[in-house]
Amino acid sequence: MLRTAFILSILIPGFYAAMRSRYWALLMYLWFALFRPQDWIWIDITNLRLSLVLGLLLLVPAIVAGRFPNVSHPLSIGMILFLVSAILSQFTAVRPDLGWTWIDFVFRLFITCMLLVTLASDGPRLYGIIAVISCSLGFHASKAGLAYAVGGGTRFADGLSGAFIDNNGYALGTVMIVPLLLVTAQNIELVYTGKWLPYLRAGCYAAIPLCVFAIIGTYSRGGFVALASAILTFVLLQRRRVPAVIALCSVLTLAALFVPVPQSYLDRLETIRTYDEIGEDSAMSRPHFWRVGLQMGLTHPLGVGLRQYEQAYDEFDTTFGRYGKHRAVHSAHVQVFAELGFFGAIVWVGLFAYAVVACLRIRQRSFDPRLSPLRRRFLFTASIGLLTSMAGFVTGGAFLALALNDITWLTFALVAALERLSVQVVETETVPVRAPAVATPLAFRVVGTFAPQRMGRP
Repeated sequence: MLRTAFILSILIPGFYAAMRSRYWALLMYLWFALFRPQDWIWIDITNLRLSLVLGLLLLVPAIVAGRFPNVSHPLSIGMILFLVSAILSQFTAVRPDLGWTWIDFVFRLFITCMLLVTLASDGPRLYGIIAVISCSLGFHASKAGLAYAVGGGTRFADGLSGAFIDNNGYALGTVMIVPLLLVTAQNIELVYTGKWLPYLRAGCYAAIPLCVFAIIGTYSRGGFVALASAILTFVLLQRRRVPAVIALCSVLTLAALFVPVPQSYLDRLETIRTYDEIGEDSAMSRPHFWRVGLQMGLTHPLGVGLRQYEQAYDEFDTTFGRYGKHRAVHSAHVQVFAELGFFGAIVWVGLFAYAVVACLRIRQRSFDPRLSPLRRRFLFTASIGLLTSMAGFVTGGAFLALALNDITWLTFALVAALERLSVQVVETETVPVRAPAVATPLAFRVVGTFAPQRMGRP
């Protein structure tokens, strides 16, 4: 009953706001897609097709009002080219009917991403989108992390519905949103300066270690590698790297002393290095799956069709079923090459390459002394957070076939929106030069209080 009341307290005012504002329609659509309330409450609301309704509330009025999806940013162009590669792969697809189903999914996802670029027109709006994305999945991960801590090392064999349905996907998705949770905690003043601000900030900060506990609780080796890569990236991108390294070592030392880490989890991590000695099929089979994927792409330069590696696996399996039938590729990067061929793989690499360069440029712009401290902090922390999230995916995605997960493509959209915003604020929203102080008679002096300056349009 409490779950239902909680969900209705968001759905009812959220739908009302979505009918009045395209931005709120976007927030509700993202929340519904990532939080997945239909899987969390006890009553069945799937027949209401709320996701479709929210999508229509987002898209139709936006187009009528002239707020079209952004198609001019290089990352938007990359999404369009990725969709084109998926359509081209249909000419050599193993299951064209299955391919069109996933092309429809990708089309709707990309429309949402490109609308995000359009609607995230200022700092508070972009911050709100980051907060909704991170907190939607972070809520479930924090709850799982709390169960892990209270239970003394509870193991999670399953994840959430959708892209992160198994423990490995759940771990990788959590790694990707942890940096965004940190961005949310660091920049709350962009949208709220009331008396609850310290508590909201503390809640976001507290969710971060709980999410790390959840990653440990999945026993996912790919999740551990992704987390390590994300942490290293985050530390290296700090302005003062030495204090960051010292702080990291201190945190790791405290964690080793006080965090309950079962020996079985440490034994599982040990198999990353010794899998060939113990003959573990799970790890030994993955290089074979990758070789099969590479052979698919070489044999079919346009690919075997979107999400059709499993359908084509038996034809290219040289072990004659040693690892089973219709197996998954276990790598997002090989997945793209196998299913979309050379063109799709080039677009995939190009998207990440441009996103990384864009984030580094945004980070550099955040040092501009003409910007207010609030703006500098948002640009700096958001660029680092997005880079850290991508680093976690690029590493962890090498072991999971999650090329079409929502968060990766939303991250590209966030980078595009942040890049546009960084150019805007550097060019038009600089701190004005102060005029020389003029003596004012005491009788005319007024002592006032001023709220922190917000990032927005001029």
